[in-house]
Amino acid sequence: MNRFERKIKAVEQSMLEHVNSYKDIYAKAEEEDRDPTQDERLEIESHLKAIEVLKVEKKDAEDNLATLNGVEEMGRKLGPAVPHVEVGEEPHDRFHKSFAKSIGEQFVDSAGYKSAIQVYRESGRLPSNFTTGLIGYDTKGTLLEAAGGGGGVYAAPVPQVVPGEVGKLFQQLTIADLILDGMATTSSLRYVVEGTATSGAAGVAESSSKPESVLGFTTTDEPIKKIATLLPVSEEMLQDAPAIQSYINGRLALFVRIEEERQLLRGTSGGNEVQGILTSRGVPVYAGGTAVGNKAVQLFRAMNGMRGSAFLEPEWIIIHPDDWADIRLLQDGAGGTIGQFFGGGPFAGPYGNGGQVGNGGQVSGANDLIWNKPTYVTGAIGTAKGTALIGTRASAQVWRRGGMSVEASNSHSTFFAQNLVAIRAEERLGLAVYRPTGFVEVRLS
Repeated sequence: MNRFERKIKAVEQSMLEHVNSYKDIYAKAEEEDRDPTQDERLEIESHLKAIEVLKVEKKDAEDNLATLNGVEEMGRKLGPAVPHVEVGEEPHDRFHKSFAKSIGEQFVDSAGYKSAIQVYRESGRLPSNFTTGLIGYDTKGTLLEAAGGGGGVYAAPVPQVVPGEVGKLFQQLTIADLILDGMATTSSLRYVVEGTATSGAAGVAESSSKPESVLGFTTTDEPIKKIATLLPVSEEMLQDAPAIQSYINGRLALFVRIEEERQLLRGTSGGNEVQGILTSRGVPVYAGGTAVGNKAVQLFRAMNGMRGSAFLEPEWIIIHPDDWADIRLLQDGAGGTIGQFFGGGPFAGPYGNGGQVGNGGQVSGANDLIWNKPTYVTGAIGTAKGTALIGTRASAQVWRRGGMSVEASNSHSTFFAQNLVAIRAEERLGLAVYRPTGFVEVRLS
């Protein structure tokens, strides 16, 4: 017995109890050969009102049960046969008991989606102005990359469809994982930033005055901003649950995450964007200086400057792919005339090992190191080479107001007339930079 059937049974039992209660009142009055008193009439009326409310609850439970049964039957017709499901078990539970549901699965399992598909199956059209309601998605992790409909609208398949898809690849998302993460409860954040910090500590004689230290603090308010996108989908695509899951998982939420990456690094202040670390945050800037042409030396000097001025040990580096190529391909000799790669060649081991084959010459993506610091290579740092970011994890924090949410409706524009549905993905977040000196922007040259 599933939850809807249990709900119907419980409601029926409550209705019976109310019926018996007001019958007992009439029976007592009849036994005493009198009409019910005013108090008894009010009690009878309360029982009747309760029964009417229970009737509505029963009707809702019966409608939900019919929708559940209809969607399960539709799933058997649209895709691979649904295996035997235990009584009280949802159709997809067997496949996902050990895994958190993806945002696409939550969308397909939502009551709004199931109700709309049930109406479509019965009448051949989606209901007017339907909406799925918000579908929360709080899990942080890697998003799938499946193929969406060409041009944003899903095209009808040819008679024979080859399974699988060739998805368009996107850059690796890194910055949100390199700083702190938290959940916001209001539409703005307020935090205190330490400004000047002057130590007056010194040796003093007995009974003499103690030198004074100075700490300067400023209060910063950070607004929570929204990142969102919308894509149209045909009603025909909504009939295919696996396709809509891939569409949402592989594209819509990913687009929002890519824009989040850009804004956390380079978002502009004063508008609708999250102000990025590299834009008007008071982050120190290190120019190439005297080491022009050797970007590895420039990065070292910038890191060493952080140690000397901010008293922090750098934890990671973000760098543009073209700058990483300039560093990784550095060779010894004047202008690289001798020709040994400082980082190890494609077939030789580490520098100076005389051509021995080893692992030192392999480029390993996210595990790349410069000066023994984890280095993340991404185009999100800038539209062209020339900028790198050195940072520490605890110096900034991403605050999220809820998680990613997805909502669908055909009430947008002329979509109802065109048999289209608008699916919207959005998230709200803000970036708090607690210690600007915990980062260094390096302008490589």
